[in-house]
Amino acid sequence: MKAIICELCGSNELIKKEDYFVCSFCGTKYTLEQARKLMIDGPVDVSGSTIKVDNSAFVEKYLANARRAKMKEDWEETEKYYNMVEQNAPQNIEAVFYSSYAKARKTLQERDLEKRKAAFNVFANSISVVDDYFNKADAVAQANMVKQMSKDLLDMYNKQIITPAITGNNQNGDIYEAGTYPITKPLLKRTCDNFIESVEHIIRDNENVAGILTQCINEQKEVGQRLVVSGGGCYVATAVYGSYDCPQVWTLRRYRDYTLAESWYGRAFIHTYYAISPTLVKWFGHTEWFKNMWKGSLDRMVANLNAEGVEDTPYEDRAW
Repeated sequence: MKAIICELCGSNELIKKEDYFVCSFCGTKYTLEQARKLMIDGPVDVSGSTIKVDNSAFVEKYLANARRAKMKEDWEETEKYYNMVEQNAPQNIEAVFYSSYAKARKTLQERDLEKRKAAFNVFANSISVVDDYFNKADAVAQANMVKQMSKDLLDMYNKQIITPAITGNNQNGDIYEAGTYPITKPLLKRTCDNFIESVEHIIRDNENVAGILTQCINEQKEVGQRLVVSGGGCYVATAVYGSYDCPQVWTLRRYRDYTLAESWYGRAFIHTYYAISPTLVKWFGHTEWFKNMWKGSLDRMVANLNAEGVEDTPYEDRAW
């Protein structure tokens, strides 16, 4: 039998409305004659006014192409083929993760900082839905796929492919825009945090895969701690609150950039802080006594700053 495939988005669900077939995914309309030209061979399920086609063969073909491209580290082709899988199987966790992963890896070779930031934000957000699409009916195979995702994240961290892309200072492999704090490592820290949260949710709902995934969490936490140490700012606060991107640290970063950095003595304090705090966090940042020692003072400082009008909303570091 034959079925209609939308030529714009690849969707296999077209709904008959009056004299047209309308793609339920992108809204494109086709006349009867146009729809005939879009017909392809494949098992068809017709229920009511919705036409569905079994596209598993397409998914397997695109997955095979995507995996080959990934093995060759051809990130352009990897992104393309995983995107094609997503079009036909939007809840495939392998495709959701690796289409964004490839996009992020690709931007590390470019000099466009804004493109890199946008790609890493998409990547961090895509990780958070992996647990939403986790298929409990195939839990072991899915868990092994998540384990591979963790390995590929570690590969991104450990290969030291984060190289200077824009003129400016470069220390410890961090990326700088001239005069600003490192850009990419805080974004990597966010992906790490989201991955840990996603895997924890999977284990909570699927205890039978805990043995496969627990090590992933430990490895990502270790990487996250290294990124805190080398991430470029608010070292103590990030260690205490667990993330470079959270309301408390956003508040402190605004205070740093718009108050302390406005005076010479404020800037001197910042430079002194950055000379000392990375070592302290490296030695003690993982300990509970260190976090407890600082948390009360930081909580009070954040509360006072919020009361004075310093916002705690998402924030990008300012150049100064």
